Formats: sequence, C-alpha cells, structure tokens
Amino acid sequence: RAMDAHRGDALVQENGCGAIWCLAFLDENAAPLAQQHGADAAVLRAMDAHQQSAAVQAWACAAVWNLAGNDENSAALMRQGAGAKVVRAMDAHRGDALVQENGCGAIWCLAFLDENAAPLAQQHGADAAVL
Repeated sequence: RAMDAHRGDALVQENGCGAIWCLAFLDENAAPLAQQHGADAAVLRAMDAHQQSAAVQAWACAAVWNLAGNDENSAALMRQGAGAKVVRAMDAHRGDALVQENGCGAIWCLAFLDENAAPLAQQHGADAAVL
C-alpha cells in the first residue's frame, strides 16, 4: 500500500523496492509477491516515475532480479517491459556501480528463460548494457 499511496516519493519507492528485493529472495515468496500482490507492477512503476534516482533504479533492478527467479514471473516481467526498463536504468546511471550490478543480475535472471534471451539482446540492447 505504501508504494501505491506515495508514488511520487522517491524514498518510499526506493525502500519499497528494497523490501520487495528482500521478500522475493526466497523463491517461495517471489511468485505470490508478483502474481497475487502486484509487486512486479509496483517496481516497474517506480522505475518509470523515478528515472533520475539512481537509488530507486538500483533497488528496482535488484527487485526484478529476485522476482524473475521463476519462469512465470520472468515472462510476466518481460511482457510488462522490465527488460527495456533495466537497460534504460543501466544507461542512465553508468557511473553507479550498484545500478550496474543489480541491472546485470536482473538481465541474467530475465535471460535465463529462453523466450526472454533473444528479445533482451535484439530489442533492448541488454548485451551492450552488460558488456
């Protein structure tokens, strides 16, 4: 509820994404967080609303990394534009090591699902963002 009620507050979004990252660390939590509670959509909204905040982008990429740990979540995240948003964050915050680390982790997990790998590289430039 906090992320939804305070969409314009970067600190709420940063900490919300960090909380989702921690909660989704356990595989058994990742699916319900995304599929029942909309954590995936909340994270991606935060990425769109706070593109200039390296902290929001870093923790959002970390949340995507953990949420994408199962095939259903990974496919849903890609359908919602997560690949493009992660690459955008990495491009916008090239000097921020945490954005780069968590962005690489998010791409790694998203690309682990075969159907995501080609679009990540061919449409979103994830290969260039990583290299």
